[in-house]
Amino acid sequence: MDIGVMPNATLLVQLVIFVIFMLILNNIYVKPYMDIIESRENLIRKNLSEAEKLRNEAKSYLGEATRILEEAKKEADAIIENSRKEAEQEARSIIEKAERETEEEIKKAVEEIRKSLEEEKKKLEKSVVDIAKTIVKKILREAA
Repeated sequence: MDIGVMPNATLLVQLVIFVIFMLILNNIYVKPYMDIIESRENLIRKNLSEAEKLRNEAKSYLGEATRILEEAKKEADAIIENSRKEAEQEARSIIEKAERETEEEIKKAVEEIRKSLEEEKKKLEKSVVDIAKTIVKKILREAA
């Protein structure tokens, strides 16, 4: 008993229809879908690389801003230090000038006091001489 298995032509037709169906599905649905996925992946890669580039650029700008800020701080400190030194020097100069002026005024006052004292001394001597002459005259009058 031989069961004869003869290939059926339907199987071959079904296989051809299935392959045609797969090609149609591939061309209509799968290929466009894969193209969209691929383009999105490329866009994502491009955006990621651009974001990385921008992040690196931002880091360099931040570094430069930090450097500029530090330089500005150093310059400000130097300016403040110079201003402080200049103010101290100016204060010393003003104090020295005031001391010199005060010393000159004191010298002038002492000189004026000496002159006044000498004048008063001369007046006193003259008065003493006049009083002595007057006393001598009175004594001579009384003795005479």
